[in-house]
Amino acid sequence: MRSRVLVFALGLSLPVVGCSSGDSNVIRTDPNNFGDTGPGGNNGLGDASQRGDVDPNAEDGWGDFDAGKAPDFDAGSIPAFDGFDFDGLDLDGFDLDGSSGDGGPTPEHPDVCNNGLDDDRNGLVDDNCSCVAGRTQRCFVGDPARAGRGICVWGTQTCEGVQTDGSWGACTGSGSAATSEACDGLDNTCDGNIDETCPCTPGASRSCYSGPAMTSGRGICRGGNQVCSDAGRWGSCAGEVTPGAETCDGMDRNCDGSTTEGCGCAVGATRACNTGATASIGLGICRAGMQVCATVASGGTDWGACTGEVFPAAERCDNAIDDDCNGLADCLDQACRHTAECLPRCTRGTIENLLPDIAEIVLVADRSGSMEARFSDGSTRWGALRTAVNVVLPRVEDAFDIGLQLFPIGGSCSVPPSGITFPPSRGTARLITDLMHRIGPDGNTPTRAAIDGAASYFRSNPTTRRRFVLLATDGAPNCGSPVNQVVNSLTSLRATGVDTFVLGVPGPRGALNEMARAGGRARSGETAFYDASSTRQLMDAMNAITGATNTCEYPVPAGFPTITDVAQFRVLLGGTEIPSDGANGWSFTDGSRSRLRFNGSSCATLRTGSVVGAVVTYNCPR
Repeated sequence: MRSRVLVFALGLSLPVVGCSSGDSNVIRTDPNNFGDTGPGGNNGLGDASQRGDVDPNAEDGWGDFDAGKAPDFDAGSIPAFDGFDFDGLDLDGFDLDGSSGDGGPTPEHPDVCNNGLDDDRNGLVDDNCSCVAGRTQRCFVGDPARAGRGICVWGTQTCEGVQTDGSWGACTGSGSAATSEACDGLDNTCDGNIDETCPCTPGASRSCYSGPAMTSGRGICRGGNQVCSDAGRWGSCAGEVTPGAETCDGMDRNCDGSTTEGCGCAVGATRACNTGATASIGLGICRAGMQVCATVASGGTDWGACTGEVFPAAERCDNAIDDDCNGLADCLDQACRHTAECLPRCTRGTIENLLPDIAEIVLVADRSGSMEARFSDGSTRWGALRTAVNVVLPRVEDAFDIGLQLFPIGGSCSVPPSGITFPPSRGTARLITDLMHRIGPDGNTPTRAAIDGAASYFRSNPTTRRRFVLLATDGAPNCGSPVNQVVNSLTSLRATGVDTFVLGVPGPRGALNEMARAGGRARSGETAFYDASSTRQLMDAMNAITGATNTCEYPVPAGFPTITDVAQFRVLLGGTEIPSDGANGWSFTDGSRSRLRFNGSSCATLRTGSVVGAVVTYNCPR
């Protein structure tokens, strides 16, 4: 039988893990250093003092990693990413050497989104970049080095489209450089020099200004003076002051008539912040973060990243802590109520949680810039996705080996050169959630390259296990690969036995519907994808997706007593006993009574993903 692979595509982008040649580039794993949750622990990632730094000799700054295969894990333990120093990862500076994985070559000078420049020299400014509809920005068509010099004045452009899924319109009003000086007292070639090739009378002098028109005499900007050299050529414009970056010191340093633009805060000031759902702050483990005001490279000041936030996590049923921040802990929480830990003790019999056969799932998560938009519950799309991943993935990692593909990484249209950010493996839920907490939204939406990278990993790592992809995204694909090309990639992936679930966070319905149908796991009705517009809906959608992969067949737990008296064997779903019934209950699939199947309505209930707690007991009182 052909194995089916299921791919979950989330609208998130995950970090890219780079690699270089040589056998040394392998993540070192130490099962003794992972999962240390005691004093000095590191949130399940091992003792921070025992994790080595990223290999300083690695060219890409990602440390040792072999892109061709999954890390070498001890099957009997949670993996230890020993040497994996998240703080040492320069995600946004990752050099892809002109390659965007399987998505094709990137330009020599790829566009940097929303800077108003034609970085890739194609005559268009910030094309393929997402933006918020209605916003305007200054722009310049041509060599970015000449922008704002001499006659090369800035123009303006407006974001066109709907909400956060807009694109930048044409740049109007920007100047262009001449091929030579016009000898008119202006910097016609926009190189910072005025009439440098024009003849003049030695010793003559004149006023000059090489900055943008209309800025001389505004703010700190002042003209200078040129003197003609003995060779009969104009010298530099001495004494001029041209526009610079704002420093929020009360001076108009960019000479636009304002002293406060970009100065949203006082340097060093702090404030509380959160990117998750507002209602969870102060409940259980959840805490707000802190932002610090700092100067920015473009001038002015702005609030820095929100650090120190604590988001909801999967509820543990044995630690007396409200892990998921809903005000209830352990067995009082619905997530625990019908698990083996919270059922009455069975002193003379056996009670165990029922777990399915392991499958593989890869979360393909979109972290493009539009994921900064907020839901009505106060969370950003990215923050809501992180919370959903934080709550759902640990809950299902007994059923799945979980992998991650973040996009973009290393550039606005780039994906991991190794094909996938983290390969599916045991116990990776904490690693994935920790990584997603350390990076934020940025860049465009190279969906096709992300899917093709995951497909490349699957081809190189065959298995008999069922496999799935979960694609989570909030926007139509761009970066030169429109939705029809993504559909082709999803169709090809499905032909290899890997199905894809599509989760809109939310996003354009037409594109998401096309991708969902091509992935092979479309929902019935007009909306073929899983739709979510809040943190709660995202968690529900992810639970529904993982539930939809259920085959309804389970092995009897290892070490369970030999079942000699079927009358003493009980099966419970959500705390309710299910009868032995071939129509809508359960039945053994073999004579050895080592596997069982849920039938009819019982199977349908499991596939909703809403039931918590499948338990089997033997010789326990009713």
